[in-house]
Order: sequence, then structure tokens, then C-alpha cells
Amino acid sequence: MDTVNIERDLLEGDLSETPGHLIRRCQQRSHEIFKEVLGHFGLTQPQTALLIGLAKRPDISIQQLADLTGTDRNTLSDIAKRLQSRGLIEQRRSRYDVRAYDLRLSESGARLLNRMAPGIIEVQERLLEPLHE
Repeated sequence: MDTVNIERDLLEGDLSETPGHLIRRCQQRSHEIFKEVLGHFGLTQPQTALLIGLAKRPDISIQQLADLTGTDRNTLSDIAKRLQSRGLIEQRRSRYDVRAYDLRLSESGARLLNRMAPGIIEVQERLLEPLHE
């Protein structure tokens, strides 16, 4: 059997000090806190980001919303379909391109986002809390 030589610094270093591991743990913690605080609303973080994006910029295209939220277009299209089927967003023909559609929050989507707002703020505060210590 071949012996693999592993860099000494790699073996002696603490995994909890590596950037990739810390970023992954931050993402996990973000999901945990989001689910704990807002899980009863039945939305995911990406779905919530889409609703917030539409609240900021109504009547924008899928591509513009993808750029705004940092979500790839295909994933965003799937999320939008789910939210549309729940009546939280509406799709309308673009005023600028008859082949395209724009998205906007529906009234029920806006009401839901308003109910979620205190929890969204709480999630952000709890995520940043360790940085203030």
C-alpha cells in the first residue's frame, strides 16, 4: 500500500480555523437560525430573498431578480414558480419585451413579508451577534 504524505501544517492545524470550514459552518448556522425563527412561515431562505428582492424592485425580470439576489436564473425560475403557485408573487408581460415576463409581489406576498419582517431582522441580528463580542 502506498503511503500518502500529508503536509504537516495541514494535519497540525485546527479545522475550525480554516476559511472554507468556517464559511460552511456559518451557512449551516444561518439555516438553523432561519428555520428556528421563521420556519413556521413555510418558506426557505432563497424564497424569502426573492420576496425581499421583489419588494425592493417590483416589476423586474427573472434575470434582473437573479442578479439582485445572487441566484442563478434557473434556480430562481423554479423558486418563482413555487411562489407563484402559492399566490405570493405574480407574473406579468413585460412592458419592454413582449417575449418576457416581469415579476411582482402579490398582495398576499406583501402581507406575508410584512408578518415575517420582525423575524427576518431577528435572524440578521443573531447571525451578526458574535461579531460584536
